[in-house]
Amino acid sequence: IRLVDMHCEATSEKYAMGWFLSGRVSAVVGSHTHVQTADERILEGGTAYITDIGMTGSYSGVIGMNKDHVIERFTKFPARRAEHSTGNIWICAVLIDIDEKTGKANSIERLKIEHHG
Repeated sequence: IRLVDMHCEATSEKYAMGWFLSGRVSAVVGSHTHVQTADERILEGGTAYITDIGMTGSYSGVIGMNKDHVIERFTKFPARRAEHSTGNIWICAVLIDIDEKTGKANSIERLKIEHHG
């Protein structure tokens, strides 16, 4: 079983690596943008793929940071350092079923669990 995490901004880089590694690894999963994509699939070589798994953390701000602090960073100079946001916690993940004998993925499923406590 071989898993590859593509930690980069550009969707095209992640897609290209997915196709390049198709059939060579069990899964190629993207990270970095913090936003879960809805493009999970099994590539023709038996490799599970998703452009971005998404972030686990507070979704009440801007990619986990206090929204007011982030807005201030874009609109004022000098701006203070952004602090973490709190509340509206999501866990984003994928569940991948892989055949242990072949290393090929049977399925990939996006998970998003929300807690508004």
